[in-house]
Amino acid sequence: MATATSHLDVTHEIKLDHDNVRDLFERYKAATDLKEKATIANTLIREMAVHGDAEEVSVYNDYAALGLGDTAAHNKEEHAEIKRLVYDADATRVSKAEYDDVLQRAVAAFVTHAQEEEDEQLPLIRQKLSPEENDKLARAFLKARTMVPTRPHPWAPQTGGIAQKAAGLQGALHDKVVETVEGREFVDLKYQHPSQF
Repeated sequence: MATATSHLDVTHEIKLDHDNVRDLFERYKAATDLKEKATIANTLIREMAVHGDAEEVSVYNDYAALGLGDTAAHNKEEHAEIKRLVYDADATRVSKAEYDDVLQRAVAAFVTHAQEEEDEQLPLIRQKLSPEENDKLARAFLKARTMVPTRPHPWAPQTGGIAQKAAGLQGALHDKVVETVEGREFVDLKYQHPSQF
């Protein structure tokens, strides 16, 4: 949590999500019980879906001002593919023989994109933002994480604008209903965002 003398860092918050996905997939691969695998897979799907939409409606909207407008468009294209793969994982039962491969494709696409962000984009963001701007963007990202859908919606708008935000609010409500009706369970995350921002 930021204090009067410290600021949140959006690049740290983004990387924290990336690290949670990496950790969750390692836990998934190590799990031997089907129920445990399903619970970890639910969490992986949720975290990849939330992360992508939260970036699109917050961080990527500031990319043009940072001279990264083309990068935002490229990232949204990659996100579209990741969402399709995560949707496939969400739509396939963990008990199916092909599930490990379906989930691995989604996670591999996410991690490849994450590594590109970490190596090429996050250092530029840190360099170009003042501590105050960085803090503001980090808070926008964290707030977006609480408002976006918790499951993939690859056919929803990805503009980062009002259409995506409106569809996201409706999708988030729908996702809560689906998760409740299906009785989806989730594991705790290794890395935590600040609870107050």
